[in-house]
Amino acid sequence: MKTLRLLTLVFAAVLVISALGPAPVYARDSTSPVSVNVDVAKKVKTAQLRVNNRTGGSLYISLSGNMNYSFSTSSQGKTTFTNIQPGSYLVTVRASACGGALTYRRNFKKNVSLPRFVCRKK
Repeated sequence: MKTLRLLTLVFAAVLVISALGPAPVYARDSTSPVSVNVDVAKKVKTAQLRVNNRTGGSLYISLSGNMNYSFSTSSQGKTTFTNIQPGSYLVTVRASACGGALTYRRNFKKNVSLPRFVCRKK
């Protein structure tokens, strides 16, 4: 019984001493988003994309340009996608309810709206 107490005390002491030791520190790239100053992040302007889904299915939107983005929405009506870096993009829209794809060339500065999407039955 005394041996068990002694081992428990030694084990507890080792845990306490190891917890008090210095924590490891890892270097981080200065351009990492975590290390960006909050004031600078607030000043960065982003654009938005608004689509109006009237297809009865899902819309799949991809943007190709400065950056590449992919969005999708299954909700009917207007949907706004945010946090898009300003620039010129090729916008490709596909709908699950109809075949084919539509492409647009748009310059994103602030807010960009695309026309209403409707599937036409033959």
